[in-house]
Amino acid sequence: MTKEIKTMKEEICDYWFSRIDESNLSVDASEALERCWRCGSKRRLERCHIIPRSLGGEDIPSNYVLLCKRCHLENPNVYDPEIMWDWLEAYKEPYYDTFWINRGLEEYERIYKSNFKDDIAIFNQFITKK
Repeated sequence: MTKEIKTMKEEICDYWFSRIDESNLSVDASEALERCWRCGSKRRLERCHIIPRSLGGEDIPSNYVLLCKRCHLENPNVYDPEIMWDWLEAYKEPYYDTFWINRGLEEYERIYKSNFKDDIAIFNQFITKK
């Protein structure tokens, strides 16, 4: 049986954004209730335990961040809270709504061993010759 989370999203934002430097995240404090703290996408947010309940994590504002479902599924489930902050900061994007586009471009390069922009340029040259 899962326990209901009592900590409100507003409490989480109030707690963290009075203690952290928002410039290290993909979200500004002013939009922290509507944009994922990892990817910056404007989506429904979930309360994500920093230290999972299974590892003794408590239902208190200091033990949560707000993530979209996709990022919540990918979060590091570990005992050390610094790893969560390192993870969030490692994926920081300077512009909203670019995170998943950039991840897609990285995946394209990993799969096809070529740069998407270069491939599009070659395709455009081919199309304009016709």
